[in-house]
Amino acid sequence: MGRAREMDETLAEFIRRTIFKIPMATMMTVLETWGFLSESQLQSLNFKQRKESLVHNLLLLCEENHASINDVALLDIVYIQVHRHQKMWNVFHMSKGPDEDVDIFDMEEFKSLFKKILHRALKNVTVSFRDAQENAVWIRIAWGTQHKKPNQYQPTYVVYHSQTPFAFASSSRLKSTVPLLGQALTVASKHHQIVQMDLRSRHLDSLKAIVFKQFNQTFENHNSTTPLQERSLGVDINMDSRIIHENTIEKERVRRVTQETFGVCPQPQLEFAQYKLETKFKGDLYGGILAKREEPLRCLIKFSSPHLLEALKSLAPAGIADAPLSPLLTCIPNKAMNYFKIRDK
Repeated sequence: MGRAREMDETLAEFIRRTIFKIPMATMMTVLETWGFLSESQLQSLNFKQRKESLVHNLLLLCEENHASINDVALLDIVYIQVHRHQKMWNVFHMSKGPDEDVDIFDMEEFKSLFKKILHRALKNVTVSFRDAQENAVWIRIAWGTQHKKPNQYQPTYVVYHSQTPFAFASSSRLKSTVPLLGQALTVASKHHQIVQMDLRSRHLDSLKAIVFKQFNQTFENHNSTTPLQERSLGVDINMDSRIIHENTIEKERVRRVTQETFGVCPQPQLEFAQYKLETKFKGDLYGGILAKREEPLRCLIKFSSPHLLEALKSLAPAGIADAPLSPLLTCIPNKAMNYFKIRDK
């Protein structure tokens, strides 16, 4: 009896902590999407009371419905789906062998294989699945060890779109779990190998747009029928006409180059781009200390912005940078990278 009571207390604490982290503004949305409570149970809740009281009442309803660990794990998945920007997401790319054919994909078989591989390697691991739109499945993995029960408070979240070579996983402190996660994804999705891409962001939808090539960088010459002199250029009417003409031509060139580079649609949202440089010092005619240094010079350059690609797109039109920008900055979406290593050739 004591062992059963301990499990109940563990589950109750898991329920409390999971509900407590859901903001009141999205509480009803998350609970409705979860679908575990009946409509009458949801209507019985008072969302204007203190959160502690609401959590207590929800706990009673969960006990009434005999909630399991998996039920609460599904609630946690729904919470993360709504608040996905709270996680840093990594992208994994899988590939098949040169002679491997494309297999018919079965989602239930994928789930079974994925769970089986993890359970073979780890005695204690909790795996939960929740189907989503666009043939995607959300996976929640609570990792344990051979001797410790799964830690429900530091799980890994994975999003896999069926019949694609890409998976998205939340960053985890447990780096030792990455190879096992990669193995489970590769085998379950019937691929041959997997690599982690140099692409990370809190904006999961933008990562998807980049790797699935759902963003538009195609040049479209909007307003091409409007003569240049009819467009508002914001120049002083008393300015020399030759200067006005030069400004007109230059502004039009910058607009065209920017549009050719970035397209006309909103850019995928990334928060940073990081460049690691390794180079040897050159040009010291007098043989100074740096010229004799055998080890390369290393430095790290990081560009940060709430919306980095839109910020880069605005630089040349604002007169802050020349057009076109360096390919190292403009290639981010097409190369599907925001981590770069640059070495001397």
